[in-house]
Amino acid sequence: MASTSIHSVGGSSRSDSSPLPAATSHQLSKSQQYETLLDAEVGTKCSSLGPPASHPSYPAIAPLCKQYPIQASAIFQTYLDLKNGAAAWDFVEPLALSSQEASTSGNGGAEVVVKQDLVGLSDAEAEALVQEKLAEVQGGVSKLGLISGKGEEEEENLLRTGLAAMKGRRKDAKAYEVVIPLTITQHLRADQLKAIFTLLDKHAEAVAPTGQEIDTSHVLLAIIAPDSTLVYYLVSKGFVKPIN
Repeated sequence: MASTSIHSVGGSSRSDSSPLPAATSHQLSKSQQYETLLDAEVGTKCSSLGPPASHPSYPAIAPLCKQYPIQASAIFQTYLDLKNGAAAWDFVEPLALSSQEASTSGNGGAEVVVKQDLVGLSDAEAEALVQEKLAEVQGGVSKLGLISGKGEEEEENLLRTGLAAMKGRRKDAKAYEVVIPLTITQHLRADQLKAIFTLLDKHAEAVAPTGQEIDTSHVLLAIIAPDSTLVYYLVSKGFVKPIN
């Protein structure tokens, strides 16, 4: 699959020798709204008019972004590319790739636990819970590919928490493929890749009764750079015979 590069569009430069009349408030508002939509589509920082949630495609992936916030920017960009890019797929669906069957619907078990934890807590207890969750994030429980991470622990954590993915089918293809959206700063270790293929096999078994055929021989990694360049890498399971 060819890489896709999307860049934000800025205004054109004009000569100072022929000054133009100042834009009206209505024209300025429309221009700002247009620029905000462009910024949202390429995953850049939101402007004063609103976050990427203002994009019409955002509601489709909003639950997944909330469940896996560290992948949010990559989730959004990958979804847009697979749906509307040059090599747009016939079918694209956000997927919480998790060992918990309920997580595939976009409402993971972790979110329910957090809501239950907050019931009846005092302010002091709530603050302590927030600090505990922050410590977990900083300690690597929910992060991908920490430099200081430990292989076995990372595999167990990934199997327990799952990760965000996209399930789709290319044009004229029969089997569905799974794409893992990541930023360029998120690295996957070998143990984490093993966990991903384990989760992929479990998902394929879970949806088999519905008639969906999932290609479990490989996954695609969609890596997004700070400039919104999106590149796909195919990672195969096991040993693969060289093509050439």
